[in-house]
Amino acid sequence: MTSAHQTPTPQSTAVPKWLAVPTETDRAPVWDTTVAPSVGRAPAMWLLGAHGGAGVSTLEAMWAPAASSRRGWPAADAAPFVVVVARMHAAGLDAAHQLCLQHQAGQVGGCALLGLVTVAAAPGKPAVSLTRRRELVAAAAGTSWHIDWVPELLTATASELAQWQPGYTAPAVKRLAKPPHPTEVVPASAVAAAEDIFSAAGQQWRQRSQTP
Repeated sequence: MTSAHQTPTPQSTAVPKWLAVPTETDRAPVWDTTVAPSVGRAPAMWLLGAHGGAGVSTLEAMWAPAASSRRGWPAADAAPFVVVVARMHAAGLDAAHQLCLQHQAGQVGGCALLGLVTVAAAPGKPAVSLTRRRELVAAAAGTSWHIDWVPELLTATASELAQWQPGYTAPAVKRLAKPPHPTEVVPASAVAAAEDIFSAAGQQWRQRSQTP
């Protein structure tokens, strides 16, 4: 369990009038002590679940440099670089939007928002209304990625999942050989997202290190 707790965040006086600032109940807490990663390693990027069941635990298991921020902004961490994670449904996108607006309002304790990750909630192409809603949230996040539907991930344990780390390459499949089980390779959409997010986290770290 983490010992982190919420720091009261004062209302910013510089928030533009057009910005819909989330109410206190819609904001995620800002941790004023470090979050203890459940994976036992210091992460390069934090996963902030916008709601329960967003898919954070699966991504945490698949992405070696990532860890769950326990549904709060890890402001006390040395590398407070965050991606908001939401399931691709209306409630998930609405919750993610509130977190992105919280970041825009400067109420995240100095954390850097790297972008939005949506995780497919069902097989097939999402409804047009959901796609449009996602575009709105992605615009507020600045950058976004989507993890495709892989049903096998729903029943696999963390230890059964293949893991991405910098330099990862998918196992080669010999001609006419049986393809690997979906849990034995990191899904292509998860690889692409991890590479981009890790790169963005590294860029943020370099920028902060160069700041006097």
